Amino acid sequence: MLCNNLIMDASVRTGLRDRKRQETRARLEEAAVTLVLRDGLEQTTIGTISELADVSPRTFFNYFDSKDSAILGLRHLEINDETVSDYVAGDEGTDLVGSVVHLLFAIMDAPVSRPTIREDRLEILRRYPQILGGQLAQMTLMTGRLSEAVQGLLTREPRFFGLAAAEQAAYADLILALCAGAVRVAMRQSASAGPGAPNEDLEQQAICLVKKTVGKLG
Repeated sequence: MLCNNLIMDASVRTGLRDRKRQETRARLEEAAVTLVLRDGLEQTTIGTISELADVSPRTFFNYFDSKDSAILGLRHLEINDETVSDYVAGDEGTDLVGSVVHLLFAIMDAPVSRPTIREDRLEILRRYPQILGGQLAQMTLMTGRLSEAVQGLLTREPRFFGLAAAEQAAYADLILALCAGAVRVAMRQSASAGPGAPNEDLEQQAICLVKKTVGKLG
């Protein structure tokens, strides 16, 4: 009984610690976005972000490696076998292109403090498109694991049944590259639209780009 209580206490402490970390990260992201929109990119510093979020600059670096990472919500995500399996299982019922594009946005745009922060970040990208490269580079760093996730999605597609492992991996890489390219184009188009432009659903925009491209090639 004592052992069970100790395990439960440890689990509660771990859950509380994780929740506090998520709250601190959300405060840093919110502070970064708020300051850039209010004061501008140059005037926003790690110091001012930390001050508004009520943490020390030293604590800031436990969550992000630069102010651009905090502004865009970029984080060092680990895609392991379990997360790949969970994603593939959880995305049942979506068509292949939609699933891959959704995966890419899920990697770049992890859960945030409020739903509308994505629109604020898009506005920041429109004002300061030079920081877009960091968000796109994150996908490149995870290409291998993303390709494994796409291969998992292919196992549900009758069109790709019976392929040799090498052939399946090649198709996964090509599909991933096409979808990632569409995500880049969709984001650059939105970023270059200028302040005040209407916010579009970037995922749907990227999906349409992929399907239009495939249709033209066919």
